[in-house]
Amino acid sequence: MRFKILNSNPLFDYKEACKITQGIDISDSGVVTPADETAYWIKQIIANHSTLRSIHFRLIDTRPKSVVMQLIRATKGHPQPFVQSSRPDWCGKERSADPYEDKMFIQDHTAESFVAMARQRLCVRTEGRTRQVMKEMVEALKESPEPFLKAVGYCCVPQCVWLNGCPELKGCGKFQPIADEFIAAMKKDRETKE
Repeated sequence: MRFKILNSNPLFDYKEACKITQGIDISDSGVVTPADETAYWIKQIIANHSTLRSIHFRLIDTRPKSVVMQLIRATKGHPQPFVQSSRPDWCGKERSADPYEDKMFIQDHTAESFVAMARQRLCVRTEGRTRQVMKEMVEALKESPEPFLKAVGYCCVPQCVWLNGCPELKGCGKFQPIADEFIAAMKKDRETKE
């Protein structure tokens, strides 16, 4: 498994995008590296402003086909997947029906898309193999020497932890279903109007 940032200078690209939204054009000399760059990026990722999408990174890995399909189906934030073909005319072998056959894949992500994928795939209701692969990816990011990638890893938690409640229709029971709060508010509002 490999992660690499596709921007040559992610800090500059991000700050340039932020300043452009303020009507300010900056040069390379206008960017100061924060004292704790990982902490800086964690704050930016949690805030999740649109300018964060100016930074892209790539995941390259080989995993069982069933796991790859679960990962590339997590499409919030629009990650771009590329998966090893099973076409016999390209690969020189017949298609396999084995769901555990290893496939190479790439996903190009923003922090937003990767964190969204992690929120889905770290859920205990996710199939075990897929959840384990997601945990391995998060740990690899946390160990990255790149402050941005490290920060992405530290922002990856299950959806229920992020929201402090469960958004699933059939949750695991660890958190109160978020829908219950909205339904209770609707019922209370309905009662006061009657």
